Amino acid sequence: LSGSNAPFAVSVENTEACPRYSGIVLSGLKVQESPDWLKNRLLAVGQRPINNVVDVTNYVRIELGQPLHAFDLAKIGGNKILVKTLPGGTAFKTLDEVERKLLPEDLMICDAESSPMCMGGVFGGFSSGVSNDTTAIFLESAFFNPKWIRRSMLRHNLRTDAAWSFEKGVDPNGTVRALERAVALILELAGGSIASQLV
Repeated sequence: LSGSNAPFAVSVENTEACPRYSGIVLSGLKVQESPDWLKNRLLAVGQRPINNVVDVTNYVRIELGQPLHAFDLAKIGGNKILVKTLPGGTAFKTLDEVERKLLPEDLMICDAESSPMCMGGVFGGFSSGVSNDTTAIFLESAFFNPKWIRRSMLRHNLRTDAAWSFEKGVDPNGTVRALERAVALILELAGGSIASQLV
């Protein structure tokens, strides 16, 4: 993956829960409905199409077994990712618009201000996801400790496809390969360009 030399800062503060974290920035994207071939392949395995960027992340998870997550770059405060735990009782609104209280053992993907954006490997946040207004994303491909994922999934009753994959264990050496595949598809379907180094 080659693009801009601009760095994008990522700090993994809990390496037990997240031994490997990879990511890259894509900009100049046009988020829209996916082409029929992609929608049909997702529907064939019971996956609801959402938009071309999110659909690619789901397609690559099914194809390679590596869950991915796309964050709207404009929603990442301080242009930095922190992979960490937060104090128990911290409020976090998930994609399903439910406000949940975090436990100290929930691994979170946060921005530079430690604002939670995603429950790592389990479920995205309501405010940081990709929408039709998104023009740039930070694309995440990580290896999360299966024990940490299982505990958060069960505690919050969030039995997502990503959590099921991580709970069973994904290949820690496959994060970059999945990024490369997803980036190629996103640039083909949504335009844009690579706008950072591979983190």
